[in-house]
Amino acid sequence: MKQYFSASLCEEGILGGAIIADDIGITYRTNKITIPDRLKKIEMHYEDIAVMVQKYVLCFPAVTITLRNGEMHTFIVFRRRTFCELLHRMCRF
Repeated sequence: MKQYFSASLCEEGILGGAIIADDIGITYRTNKITIPDRLKKIEMHYEDIAVMVQKYVLCFPAVTITLRNGEMHTFIVFRRRTFCELLHRMCRF
């Protein structure tokens, strides 16, 4: 079952978009045309997520996700509590 979260990627500025969570992992998507292709769609499988840290960016609720390969992404996530509960349940931190 898919869940959708309004989110902004905090990399090379704050890029509005959405996070889609399904049974395999989470995917960040944005339709901005002025950003590099590598930031338009970021897929993260649950088994690849090593650490999730809750924080604030510009007084907005944010989450930093670190993958097992060392890659890090910070997202401002609305409905952060629900999003974090989903990650805890699926990733088994």
